[in-house]
Amino acid sequence: MNKKFHFLDDGGEMGRLMREKDWSLTPLGTPDGWPHNLRTTLNIMLNSPFPMFLFWGDTLKSFYNDAYRPILGNDGKHPKILGLNGKQAWSESWSDVEPMLKIVTENGESIWKENLMVPIFRNGRMEDVYWTFSYSPVKNEEGEVSGVLVIVTDTTEAVLAERRLKESERRFREVANLSPVWIWITDNDINIQYSNRALLNYVGIEKEADFTGKVWKEVVHPDDLDIIYEGFGKAVADETDFTLEYRVRRKETGKYEWFKVLGVPKFEEKKMVGFIGTAMNIDKQKSFADELKKEVNIRTKELADSNSKLEAMNKELQSFAYISSHDLQEPLRKIQMFAEVLMDKEYDKLSTSGKAKFEKIQSAAKRMQSLINDLLSYSRTDTENRVFEVIDLKELVEDVKNDLGEELKKKEGKITLLRSCELEVVPFQFRQLMYNLLSNAVKYSKNDISPNVTIDTEIITNAKSVDVGLKNNKEYVKITITDNGIGFEEQFAEKIFEVFQRLHSKQEYVGTGIGLAIVKKIVQNHHGVISASGKLNEGSVFEIVLPKMQ
Repeated sequence: MNKKFHFLDDGGEMGRLMREKDWSLTPLGTPDGWPHNLRTTLNIMLNSPFPMFLFWGDTLKSFYNDAYRPILGNDGKHPKILGLNGKQAWSESWSDVEPMLKIVTENGESIWKENLMVPIFRNGRMEDVYWTFSYSPVKNEEGEVSGVLVIVTDTTEAVLAERRLKESERRFREVANLSPVWIWITDNDINIQYSNRALLNYVGIEKEADFTGKVWKEVVHPDDLDIIYEGFGKAVADETDFTLEYRVRRKETGKYEWFKVLGVPKFEEKKMVGFIGTAMNIDKQKSFADELKKEVNIRTKELADSNSKLEAMNKELQSFAYISSHDLQEPLRKIQMFAEVLMDKEYDKLSTSGKAKFEKIQSAAKRMQSLINDLLSYSRTDTENRVFEVIDLKELVEDVKNDLGEELKKKEGKITLLRSCELEVVPFQFRQLMYNLLSNAVKYSKNDISPNVTIDTEIITNAKSVDVGLKNNKEYVKITITDNGIGFEEQFAEKIFEVFQRLHSKQEYVGTGIGLAIVKKIVQNHHGVISASGKLNEGSVFEIVLPKMQ
């Protein structure tokens, strides 16, 4: 582009993109025909360190500067929206954006919004983004609105951080108010800055602000006031923790009860400003032994009652599992019955391909029958009673690959076992484990890349280096499953094993969110551990470590 268009000089990446773009192919035409106010606005915008976006003309064409560029993220709008009509550039959020633009373009009014949530497409997905911004009219010499200048800040992190802080404070207060233990915060003069409900209710005070140091004189036993003043005074002077025992009067009964109070210094900018502490009622510990024994008996009876209830609930759960599995078999029997009828009378009428598919139906029905029976047995058997058998991992993997044959063929995928080994497992459980992991690796693959899954094994003898719960004097097998799929962010490495946790919507990938929770449970049943690591859009790695022989 001709260097005479100095309003496009500099401006970093966006200035370069504007200079290199062939504007003659757009309705705006070449920059020499652009109006003066557009040139001036672009020059200001390109040289501003603050994020700016410009909607220009009747179709609200898009311009933005280098400071705005990070807001668009990666794998999203940049740089294709440069010069694009506003409705096309922001199609996913146009219903939110257009009404605000009309206020500016039709009325010539500026608007200001703070921490407004407007979702946009960036980083390869829709994201809920919070914005603080102003929309200002850009007028021509006749006073008509030619464009809308947006000065904006992405405040998502700040908004979410504030929400997390408020939620953390709310949860703290909820937990603290449910606690029978006193929880409190004071200044250096023993004035209460925070108190949970247990403490306020005990001394009969409604508001924390009314709980000053003078209140202690009214509620603490007169013989114990010196304990408080000396203990707090020494802790303030030495800036140290303290532990005190003294009596406090209960408002409801007027009776004094013993409390054990623990406090630690609270610092702000390296200066001690008070104490954070707890207090526990120890009056019963100082009472007679028979009263303590009575309390123990009461708690023992409650525990026995709870155990009885738990045993009854376990029996109900076992009955539910049995009935559910039994009811699942009824429709399966019908499938098998009609399949047998078709096999006897209609099989010869099927094509070769149809016969193969029909045989797969029968095979799948048989596997489902076996699975239901195994699940029924699993639901009624304790871990110690499960039957372990020595299996060859290669045979099990081949079995699972056969089950995944259609999916692998459709996606042109490949599952490779690099090194096999023998290990002692509960066969039907371990087959379920491998099926869940391998089917996930195939399912969560990229659209444009065929899934490539590798399985490798390694014998390890220093298992405690993997997990402290394992034993160094035992031989373990580490099974590593690596894929090249969509992966996940490292922060979800633990969360993915929780029941009903899904990192992707049901529209993207079908699933219940239970598969990996089942995998983890099976690994635990085999006295092993499992971990996962991954990188978004690069793939994931699952590592299973369990005893070679149980």
